[in-house]
Amino acid sequence: MTADHPIWPARLNHLCLDTPDPEAMIAFYRDGLAMTAEEIGPGHWRLDGPERRILLRRAEAAGLGYAGFAIDDEAQLAALRVRIQAAGCEISDNPSPFLRQDAFAVADPDGNLFCFGAPSEALSVGSGIAGRLQHVVVATEGLPAMMDFQDRVLGTVTSDHVRADDGAITAAFYRSDPEHHSFACFGAPEAGLDHHAYEVPDWNAIRDWADHMADLRATSFWGPGRHGPGNNLFLMVLDPDGNKIEFSAELEHMPIDMAHRDWPHEERTLNLWGGAWMRS
Repeated sequence: MTADHPIWPARLNHLCLDTPDPEAMIAFYRDGLAMTAEEIGPGHWRLDGPERRILLRRAEAAGLGYAGFAIDDEAQLAALRVRIQAAGCEISDNPSPFLRQDAFAVADPDGNLFCFGAPSEALSVGSGIAGRLQHVVVATEGLPAMMDFQDRVLGTVTSDHVRADDGAITAAFYRSDPEHHSFACFGAPEAGLDHHAYEVPDWNAIRDWADHMADLRATSFWGPGRHGPGNNLFLMVLDPDGNKIEFSAELEHMPIDMAHRDWPHEERTLNLWGGAWMRS
């Protein structure tokens, strides 16, 4: 922890995904991501796999319910709370069953909920193809406000900006530990969940995930390729709700004091190997 960045280090521990079709989502994550499923309350299911955990919550529309970040140190958690309140943001009760009692939550300008606290239990180490839940990305119509939330309120560290020809920022990547990004936001015509990602050991593991998803006839969305920001190899598929899932390998590591870089708003920035999914 540092005075300027009390969030450092924090690591994405779990996600809550809202879904209108929990049965299809349970089947996909069970078979596709080797996750066990358990109903833990009316309309709520926990899914556990090797270093990955998701809560499914029945809802009218698909989307991000909340993101849970692990902070084990009590002093660090208290300092982050102070920073958020000093920035004028309201602290709310933690909705996650996977964080301890002193955890708390805060909403960004688009209403995405971030939960911070010590995990109430360890992640599964289980069997199956390796893929640790690593980052979450959102789309937003209000990128400047979202960037202010990350910079000023949470104090995450900027890794990269993508800029249009006029200098306007179109995407921003943030880290809360040495991994290039645990969160990012893309300017887009509509706000919502952009994708979530699982970090795998190497290029061969991406091949294995691709073969596995092909066996399940899961829809390939983008890749394989290599991102400019983060320099990671990637493959994206779709779950039954249309959420984009990324399998990522060799994500760049950056020390806390490493300056951010600027990238041009072009396809090659998002995929050094070829075509790209351009949000705007």
